[in-house]
Amino acid sequence: MRKSSIMRSLLVFAVFAISLFIAVNAWALDNFMVGARAMGMAGANVACVNDNTAQYYNPAAFGFMAQSNDFIERPGKFSLEADLGLGYRIHENLGELLDDLSEININELGTNNIQNEADLKNLTKAAEFISRLDDSGNAITLDANAGTSLRIKNFALGLRGMFQASARVSSLDTTNLGINVGSMAALNSDITSVVLTGDDGATSLFSAAQQAQLSTAGFSAAAIQQMDYAARQAGISGAGTPELQQAVDLLANVATATASSAGAIENNTTSATLEGFGVSEIPLSYGRALNDNISIGGNIKMMMGRVYGTKLVVFQKDSGDVLKEADESYKETTTFGIDLGIMAKYGKFSLGLVGRNLNSPEFDGPTVSGTRFSDVSIDPQVTAGIAYMPWNGLTLETDYALTKSETALPGYDTQNFAAGLEWKIMRIIALRGGTYKNLDESDIGWVYTAGLGLDLPLVRFELAAAMSADSSDFDGNDIPEETRLTAQLNIGF
Repeated sequence: MRKSSIMRSLLVFAVFAISLFIAVNAWALDNFMVGARAMGMAGANVACVNDNTAQYYNPAAFGFMAQSNDFIERPGKFSLEADLGLGYRIHENLGELLDDLSEININELGTNNIQNEADLKNLTKAAEFISRLDDSGNAITLDANAGTSLRIKNFALGLRGMFQASARVSSLDTTNLGINVGSMAALNSDITSVVLTGDDGATSLFSAAQQAQLSTAGFSAAAIQQMDYAARQAGISGAGTPELQQAVDLLANVATATASSAGAIENNTTSATLEGFGVSEIPLSYGRALNDNISIGGNIKMMMGRVYGTKLVVFQKDSGDVLKEADESYKETTTFGIDLGIMAKYGKFSLGLVGRNLNSPEFDGPTVSGTRFSDVSIDPQVTAGIAYMPWNGLTLETDYALTKSETALPGYDTQNFAAGLEWKIMRIIALRGGTYKNLDESDIGWVYTAGLGLDLPLVRFELAAAMSADSSDFDGNDIPEETRLTAQLNIGF
């Protein structure tokens, strides 16, 4: 009879899994790290979630919360939770480029002309760095989520807000950079009058075609040689690469602006595109245990979403104007969403599968200054997990996102593999750790997580942080390319 019950449970799990795969498309909104327990375990919680964040990770867990078992420890009949999480990603070389540019005073070059070796090196460095700012991968993504929920037995009602935004340079003006000395004769004179330490007299970085391009723009042969040596001394390499060609193009544009007495920084039309999406959800959750081994659950949720989008001319607005314009450029849509989950446990193992937003809720994009920003469709998202508890107090889990997830950065997707563990000491202190990686992109490597929980009789405090192994230089410091922080409070009995 026991074997027959297990086989029926596995059959139910398999049928549910197949139905989810039939329902889904290929894309979904980005995964969020909801709750400190889950983030401490790298987000691997689909098969072992034991608190109110089951509304996000797997509502089937509510079906087991009325039972006493190893995976859902002391759930009680009532719990009230609140959590807050923040995070960012720095994509590709944006941090390094901004750091390098912060050390170059372009306005000073335009005011004081090129007076010494450092100025000439700064000119060549500025040309190379600025030319790479609008590379498609250079961007920053910010996200935040916060929520609260009330559970009574196997029902739960919650409120959660999630927001993600990206910023990237979408149009680069390489002419009006404030580098303007009045005439090409004056610019050539400034360059060639600089004494370069150890100048070898060679032009070995710029190709013959690039030298011809700079000559046509108005640079003298002596000025080209000086810039070539200064660029090499400044650490610029990559002869024959697209990046060096872009730098040469920028220098030629500077010459054109100088010859026409143009180029004032206030005329610069470099623009940044800010895109974002925020959604507030009110989920009503229910889970039901079909037997001792398997439970199913789901959410029906009202969703109020805002799609943000704006383009800003960055040299013509201060930061206050930028933030105000971005905050006012959105369109709001109200709709609903459906989530379904299943959890099966046998012995020391637990399996979980969750499908979020199975009805593909859609939100309209705004039109700002004649630019139509794309609609946001939160397409179905499926995640599977398996947990193992070798002994009481130790839980190991690994999760895998079976669908790719879109982000607020166009063209950048996530599909995470995560592994985490929790070790409870005397049922009071919980130590957590884990790692996850976006398998769909390569700009950010493995991200490592750690968390701490303090479980008192009626109150539980949770803290967690995540930090990538890869870092970027900014303002003279190494900062992780991805960082996250989450705090959580649970009251239950």
